[in-house]
Amino acid sequence: MRHRVPLRWLERILLVVGLLFLGLWFKNDTEARAFSSAELKKLEAGRLEAQFVGAPARRSSKKAWLPATLQSGVFGRIEIPRLGISALIAEGTQPDRLMRAVGHIVTSAFPGQPGNCALAGHRDSFLHGLGGVRENDVIRIDTLQDTYTYEVEWGAVVAPNRVDVLDLTEEPSLTLVTCYPFHAIGPAPDRFVVRARLVQPTAWIAQ
Repeated sequence: MRHRVPLRWLERILLVVGLLFLGLWFKNDTEARAFSSAELKKLEAGRLEAQFVGAPARRSSKKAWLPATLQSGVFGRIEIPRLGISALIAEGTQPDRLMRAVGHIVTSAFPGQPGNCALAGHRDSFLHGLGGVRENDVIRIDTLQDTYTYEVEWGAVVAPNRVDVLDLTEEPSLTLVTCYPFHAIGPAPDRFVVRARLVQPTAWIAQ
């Protein structure tokens, strides 16, 4: 009988802790969905405005490499249609940014720019399912200024110290980085990297 009392208290404590974690997850998920919905509407409104205001000028200037950014830091959206992946892109990879969007690694190129545009995201949220990527899968990035289409060249599991995957590339490229394994409980020891090439350069890149 003496052992049953501590066990009951332990069960109650674990139940409370579990409910707290569940409530925290629900709160974060609700906030992320609300953020995505609101920012997506702003992004679409900005894209519509850009279609009618200054479109020729932005394509003729290299300043188009610096995408217009919403106040929240969001400047685009990434979609991988075959995998059902769709997420906002925000500048920076701070923890609060990655809770709400895929993050642009600030030392890398911007979408469409010559070089290597690198994006990072969580394996259990926005980039869940990335492990099913195939060669020639289409990746589309919509920004306030333009749409860029990439095709996947390869995907690979690498060690976390393989920072060379972020190195500059001669041609406009896109690199996606997330943790691996996808279904690991707790911290994941490796990284899953996808490299894609730009297949629809804008007019000012083609010049």
